[in-house]
Amino acid sequence: MSKFTRSADASHRLSLAAMEEASRVGLRTADIEHLLLALVIDRDRAGSVLRSHGLTLDATRAGIAAQHAAHLAVIGVSTQGPEAGRIVFHETDGYAWSDRAQRIFSRANGRGKAGDAVAVLRELLAEPSGFIDAVLTGVGASRAAIERDLAAPAPRTGAAARRGSSALAGTTEAFIPAPVAEVWALLSDPARMPEWQPSIASVSAHPEPAERPEPAAGGSAERGASVEHGRVWNARATTTRPDGSELKVGEAFRRLRAELLVHDPARRVSWRLAFPDAPQANSRAFDIRLSPEDGGTRLRIDFAWERPAGGARRGRLLGPLLGVLLRPAHRLLVWVQLSQLVSSISRAFR
Repeated sequence: MSKFTRSADASHRLSLAAMEEASRVGLRTADIEHLLLALVIDRDRAGSVLRSHGLTLDATRAGIAAQHAAHLAVIGVSTQGPEAGRIVFHETDGYAWSDRAQRIFSRANGRGKAGDAVAVLRELLAEPSGFIDAVLTGVGASRAAIERDLAAPAPRTGAAARRGSSALAGTTEAFIPAPVAEVWALLSDPARMPEWQPSIASVSAHPEPAERPEPAAGGSAERGASVEHGRVWNARATTTRPDGSELKVGEAFRRLRAELLVHDPARRVSWRLAFPDAPQANSRAFDIRLSPEDGGTRLRIDFAWERPAGGARRGRLLGPLLGVLLRPAHRLLVWVQLSQLVSSISRAFR
């Protein structure tokens, strides 16, 4: 992965998470505290190092609130800061970085620097206001100890984001700030699919038999219900935006089939979403593996757009040519889908 690609990927992840955190307290400008929170929940080494020093999401939020209260107390103000609510970044607009946060990104991308999340964290730790140092001290962490761990040789790990076997597939990893049991309860329950699939408004209360043989019948989509692989639920697409305005969805794409492909409790779940009224449309497949990690859960997500069996094929000459021309657009689409999926799952626990 080139420096440009690595830097762009890290900047996108950190900007998205930081601005989500800013929106949680009613702000539209993300500052260094929101950048710290984004790094705490980041999937890469910067996040792992911070969490190993006790900077969980809850502890860091509390440390930031304590520092704001202390600063106000110095000038004789005892009022509390803005009350936290739910994340609304994905429903609103008008967000930007503060000037000092932008300077941190600029320095992290300077000559001889990697531009990745570790580089951003190093620059954040060196930020001269003293606010980040005070938060670390309040949480019981040491800036010097964190910097030593960042300077140590990095452990060998698989790439966090990889291309799939085709332009219509991709793989990524994510850190979710919640225990495996809670993440599994969300991802395996069809009734809760709208919580992490914004394109789905509702899921039917009862499954229907899959077209292929299955081990058992029965079950429901009531929360906490036991489900088995091979079951299929009917779902309805989202047709209303958060502000109440209409979201235009073609009639053939308003009904979906959610098929449970793999159900390995607390370890792996796979879903396929298809459009029964648009048989020539690609379906979406998600394969999600869960593993415990300090402070939360590590996810490995394989995503693919699956072409329909026996679907219309392009000409022998035109098909390969179009495939080459459209490959960059397809890869961008897959990257966007993975990014949105990770963000939706993470928001459910923040």
